Amino acid sequence: MDRPTIREVAEHAKVSTQTVSRVINGSSLVTSQTRERVLETIAKLGFEPNHAAQSLVTKRTRTLAYLVYDITNPFYGQLVRGIEDAAFTRGYDLIGGNSDAAHEKDLMYLRTFSRKRVDGILATVSYPSRETFKIWQSAVCPVVFLDYFFAGEECSYVTVNNREAARGVVNHLLDLGHSRIAIVTPPSPASASIRERVEGYYEALAERGLPFDPSLAASCERQTEDGGYKATRELFARSTRQTALFCFNDAIAIGAMRAILEMGLAIPGDVSIVGYDDVPISSMLRVPLTTVAQPIRRMGEAAVELLTERIAQGPSSPHRHIILDTKLIIRESTAHPRI
Repeated sequence: MDRPTIREVAEHAKVSTQTVSRVINGSSLVTSQTRERVLETIAKLGFEPNHAAQSLVTKRTRTLAYLVYDITNPFYGQLVRGIEDAAFTRGYDLIGGNSDAAHEKDLMYLRTFSRKRVDGILATVSYPSRETFKIWQSAVCPVVFLDYFFAGEECSYVTVNNREAARGVVNHLLDLGHSRIAIVTPPSPASASIRERVEGYYEALAERGLPFDPSLAASCERQTEDGGYKATRELFARSTRQTALFCFNDAIAIGAMRAILEMGLAIPGDVSIVGYDDVPISSMLRVPLTTVAQPIRRMGEAAVELLTERIAQGPSSPHRHIILDTKLIIRESTAHPRI
């Protein structure tokens, strides 16, 4: 059976071959309604673009790359699923890597992706400093940053409204009657995303006339369950006066819960806990976790949309920022303090 041609796709979708080509190449010059019709026709007919032939003409490989911290973390697993769905829908192959939050691995993967001649990169950067930005800025293809990004720099990124989300968490705990609210953060203070959450925490306290107490802040070596466990044990070794913990992701919060239960404390009776991400397991824990729900898959999809738009428009295209909303999901891990 002969493979369907681009002309046949155009005829069935009632558009021009040029429009089909624009959809395949991720051009922003196609309406969402037309794009959807063309993509449905491509799927129905089983059309497969000849990427080898296209690359000779366009100098593109129809391949995108992603770099995340650790795909075993449910947050990054869902993020990559969103990236995959959007990339494959647009006819792109995908390669990826895990940096393990190591700056050296970031740079190694950047070199690898460049050698593979990928058309664009989606990256969560370990240490988003000015010096690191200069390195990423030299990439030979467009880059879109995810979650952790370079604040104040000319770059494209997808994130959420972290400051408002953090304010919502702290106000929820304050409304319950907590005044000793500790924070447990990942090890990347240079990240604008983390910094915004910290600022939201400060602002919510200040609005209620509560000063920030540095003894209530703890940082993990890694943004994992073990990292949250160790940081929480260290936090309670310094002081046991905190009645609530705001953990900056769900993995850290799960580790914190393990530490607190091992210390013979009750959740939420002795300590209330809030996470951030709303990964699937957060609702299935022994004490279901109150957490900030991020639209994780949508973040991945939006990043691909932004990246393919930049690829289609060329290197001189303006940078864009996509900032998505979050929602506080209240479950059983938060309650009024006993004292």
